[in-house]
Formats: sequence, C-alpha cells, structure tokens
Amino acid sequence: MKKTIAAGLFLALFTLLVGCASSETAGSEKEKTIKIGVTGGPPEEITNLVKEEAKKEGIDLDVIKFNDIVTPNQSLADGELDLNMFQAKQFMEKYVADRKDPIVAIGTTYNSTLGIYSEKYESVDDIPEGATLGVPNDPVNLWRGLLIFEEAGLIKVKDDVQLATLNDIEDNPKKFKFKEIDVTLMLRTLNSIDAGIVASTTAFNMGLEPIEESIFLETGDSFPMVVATNEKDKDNPDYKRIVELYHSDAVKTYIEDKYGEVIRVTDDPFTIE
Repeated sequence: MKKTIAAGLFLALFTLLVGCASSETAGSEKEKTIKIGVTGGPPEEITNLVKEEAKKEGIDLDVIKFNDIVTPNQSLADGELDLNMFQAKQFMEKYVADRKDPIVAIGTTYNSTLGIYSEKYESVDDIPEGATLGVPNDPVNLWRGLLIFEEAGLIKVKDDVQLATLNDIEDNPKKFKFKEIDVTLMLRTLNSIDAGIVASTTAFNMGLEPIEESIFLETGDSFPMVVATNEKDKDNPDYKRIVELYHSDAVKTYIEDKYGEVIRVTDDPFTIE
C-alpha cells in the first residue's frame, strides 16, 4: 500500500512539473519580439505608441533609434532588424535600386511633410532674385524639394519627370542658385543660405513647430512613409499587424492631436502606389 501511495504521489508531482514546464513554454511562445528601426522625432514617438498597442496583443516591439537615414536599411538587409519605419516609399525604392538589397515595403503609415525654412525671410515672396536655396543632397528628397519650390511658385520643374534634378528646372525667373546639403543638416546651415528644404520630422526633433516656423509647408500626400522588411518576410502576419497598429484609433488620435496637418495618417495601410 505504501509503495502504491508513493508511486501515486510521484506521478502527481511529475505531472505537475511537466504541466508547469509546458505552461512556461506556451507563455514564452506567445511573447513575440520584433525589432524595428526608426529615426528620432515623430518616427520614434509614434512607433513607441505602436509598441504600447502591440504589447496588448503579446507582441514585444523593440524600437531601435538611428541617427542617420542610411543605416536603418543596411541593418534591415543584414538581418539586425525585422522592420524599419523612417523613410518615404520613393526613398526606399531608390535605395533598393542602388544597393540591390531585398527590402520591400509592406505597408504605409503616414504622410510627413517637408517645408521651406529661412532665418532671413518670413515669406517665400520676400526671397530676392539671385538668392541661394538649399535642397537635400539625396536624389529623392532633392526631387521632392524642387516640387515644393515649384508648389510655392518659385520655379517650374519639367512635367512628368521622375527623380528630377537641378537640370530639370524648366523656369527659374528669379535666377535662384541651389546648394545641395545633407537633409539632416539643413536647419544648421540656414544661416549661410537664404532658404532651404527641411523635413518636418527634423524640425520636430529640433524643437520647432513646422506650421509656425516654416515659410511654406508641403500640401501633397505623394510621399508616404512605409514599414519595410526583408522580402522573405513580407507575408509575416505579425509584421502586417504592426502596420495595422499605425492606423489604430489610439495612434490616429495621438497624431491628430500632436501634429495636426503636418503629419497625416494614410487612408489604407496596405495601399502602396
């Protein structure tokens, strides 16, 4: 009888231990960690809010901040990241065309504006003939900057030109000069030029309010920010869920309250045109 009782106790203890181990394993399987690269300012702030929403669904979003606009794609291609969210669709496409890295956009998040800033003039109409205008030195943002100067009525760019360069300026009635400058350094260079193109993300990061301190703000939605991943992971359901969370009610409300018209959530997370 004692042997039977002892055997029963051993079996019960063994079952309990196995059950606990199984529960721990199941719990660890539910906790999914996804590494996402961002740059400072709105990309980091908004993604940290997405992290809070993802945590409610058992996803640990590890937000990693970068200080430049090249390394996040390199780190993604090298497998150090699962996702990144810091760039416009066209910027990513140009990077892929140049580097041949298997990076793809799996969804859009929001449209972040660029603007014209000046330390000398309070209106684009005040910029004098022969002034020096700063444009970003990467091909996509240079093209975008030229389109903003065109929207402001300062120049005319040739129609239907993709990745327009300075050579595609069709009309420059005030004979402006153009200087190519790293987009992340433009604000610090304004004292040596008459006006320049600055990303609202950079302006926010430097403590500026784009609506109040730019002299012209882009109005279009043609350069949406994207979530990118490696091509082999483009159908990962957890990664797609992260894209959807950028469109959650909590994130939309945060963006509308904090950024107003400067940053606008895209209409459809999975429409990438």
